[in-house]
Amino acid sequence: MKKILLFCLMTITISVTSQVTNQGSPLSWKLLSDQDQIATKALPSFDLEQVRAEDALNDYKFDKPWRFGYMHSVDFGFEDGHWTTLKNGDRIWRLAIESKDALSMNFIFDEFSIPQGSSVYLYNDDRSDLLGAYTSIQNQESGILGTWIVKGEKVWIEYFEPANVSGQGQLHIAKATHGYRNADTFQAAKGLNDSGNCNLDVDCSIGSDWEDNKNHNKRSVGILLSGGQGFCTGALINNTNNDGTPFFLTANHCYSNPNAWSFRFGWISPNPVCAANNNSTNGPTSQTISGATLRARSTNADFCLVEINNDIPTEWNRVFAGWDRSDITPPFTVGIHHPSGDIMKICRDDDSPSKEVNAGAQTWEILGGSGQGWELGVTEPGSSGSPLFDDQGRIIGQLYGGAAACSGTNDNNAFDYYGRLGVAWDTGSSTSTRLEDWLDPQGTNPVVLNSFPALEVLDLDAAVSVDIPEVSCGETIVSPTISLTNFGLNDITTAVITWQIDNGTISTINFTGALSQNQTESFVLDPIDLTEGDYTFNVVLVSVNGTDDQNESNNEIATDFSIGGSSDQYATLQVVLELLTDDYAEETSWEFREVGGAVLYSDSYNEGSDDNTTFIETFNVELDNCYEFELFDSYGDGICCQYGEGEYSLSTSDGEVIFEGAEFTDSELTQMSIGGELSINDASLANITLYPNPANSEITLSIGNTNDSSSYSVYNTFGQLLEQGVVSQNKQVLSVSEYTTGIYFVVVKNTTTNIESTLRFIKK
Repeated sequence: MKKILLFCLMTITISVTSQVTNQGSPLSWKLLSDQDQIATKALPSFDLEQVRAEDALNDYKFDKPWRFGYMHSVDFGFEDGHWTTLKNGDRIWRLAIESKDALSMNFIFDEFSIPQGSSVYLYNDDRSDLLGAYTSIQNQESGILGTWIVKGEKVWIEYFEPANVSGQGQLHIAKATHGYRNADTFQAAKGLNDSGNCNLDVDCSIGSDWEDNKNHNKRSVGILLSGGQGFCTGALINNTNNDGTPFFLTANHCYSNPNAWSFRFGWISPNPVCAANNNSTNGPTSQTISGATLRARSTNADFCLVEINNDIPTEWNRVFAGWDRSDITPPFTVGIHHPSGDIMKICRDDDSPSKEVNAGAQTWEILGGSGQGWELGVTEPGSSGSPLFDDQGRIIGQLYGGAAACSGTNDNNAFDYYGRLGVAWDTGSSTSTRLEDWLDPQGTNPVVLNSFPALEVLDLDAAVSVDIPEVSCGETIVSPTISLTNFGLNDITTAVITWQIDNGTISTINFTGALSQNQTESFVLDPIDLTEGDYTFNVVLVSVNGTDDQNESNNEIATDFSIGGSSDQYATLQVVLELLTDDYAEETSWEFREVGGAVLYSDSYNEGSDDNTTFIETFNVELDNCYEFELFDSYGDGICCQYGEGEYSLSTSDGEVIFEGAEFTDSELTQMSIGGELSINDASLANITLYPNPANSEITLSIGNTNDSSSYSVYNTFGQLLEQGVVSQNKQVLSVSEYTTGIYFVVVKNTTTNIESTLRFIKK
């Protein structure tokens, strides 16, 4: 299993102050329709494989940053974009920037000075992701601004300038970042959803004894974009003035000039996934703010304290977390974080941490070893700087590093370590190297400080929650569990709860009993048989103790779920396995089967000859059916990464990735639902096969039973044509003995329909 050390972000010295309104939309969307006529500025290519090779080394070193993007130096100004003057004299300037195959893009302006009334928006080509407006509030003397990310490979920057301030604006872009990994790609290499499957969304239960603290403190945690190309986590932290000064605590190794930092708060999934294989749904992303000033940092406890340059908007409903500098060991700890740039997660260790020196810093260590480590969840790269809370909900440290990681839906029982706030408090030699001068401006010297605003515990505070077991592909019966939890001071003696699926029949649960504070009563519903489809399970707490609940925020919940594998269907007639073995291929085997049915395909590998070898297998599948692929490792350590860099992927015939992985223990199971409308390429591939694969000396191309004639062409990975010809009698044997070891592509063209299909094979 890989040793994961949690670090983020390359450094760059720039500055900015800003708050994004996240309101409105670009004026051109309403008034102009000439977007297709505006030229695009294309960023140059770069050696992605070299970057990934660097990441493979740097991701797991505490002295190197974790990055998600490659930063280009650019020189784009008003002269590079397109101006449109409206009838009233107002002007709109637009610039399109494209970086081929980018998953996201973000930018750094080295000149950003716009007059009052003007605005800047960023959006992708299909307008599905919008950032802004940036306004004159973002202006500062340095003229620098760093943006948040926009999804897609082509991003538009639009500037609106009113007629009465025409010519007064200044914009120039110095850096553009090509995001090359995110939720769907980082997990395969080990973000929405790139963290491991053992993670728990922050709204998952980690114990009723910390539920109030969780719901309160999650409002303090934010994800940090530093240096323009990497992610960390941190938290707003209170000071003795209790005045909402926007101090933000993170890790020292996350440091780059914070004037260019961007922050996002409140990024929480509305449908929590709790250590399961399915993905979290996206949550609100409107709370974005940019720019901060360094206050203090040090390596002695790996801490960095900045002050965000603008006040946090009141309507964001944020919390400035309390802290405990006593350095007294707590009975248990909780972490809230954004692993790998993913949506907010939570973890809990039921054991007391120990005080250890790690990488030269004084740290709290989450103990590793058999039966230890995190009991719930883990941390991962991108979690760096995230707060460690004690049992009372106060910050006692920030994440430095460790080895914790997911092993399927379980953690690997490895250790993590956090810089100790008690050490960072006063051991520095100046105000720039310690916390006390900033978090205790009054000099009152408290040992603990509660949050601002303070956590309020009500007399009557009941909450409902829902657990819907994951339904296997092809199954139609579900048995939800509804839970009632008492977070208030008074006992709950009666409660009325209603539930319904979509807009169906409303059913009622009447509770009577004595439910004390932090206790939970669960109600397992009778099995419900549904047809295939997507549903919403709605639960409402109608009353408690015969009256209205004092806290209505946790009285209703709507949970989406799917029956029969209708969610994430793949329209294909072939599933392609690409598997790279590790140093011990003989430990690896696999099965491809129908869910609940017989094994359709299987294989295992030989000692020595099949080590570190890529294999490609093609499985024929039928629409409206459910399948599962299970990969086994007889030694129990997966295929990556201690003994070789093994990995595997499952994809459709069109190249859509179904699953990618490498790290597991004894086995890893992937289920998939096959259905939907086939593409032309899928239909044409139905009867085309290429075998054996991999091949040594020759490979056979079969196009099935058809009267149509077909041609074939063989290409290498550089797109060079190596061979072409006509398929005779629906089958062609190709000699590949002279080919060098590697991956090749065979393009089959039906000369009657002109439909082309591409298959790939490996030459040993």
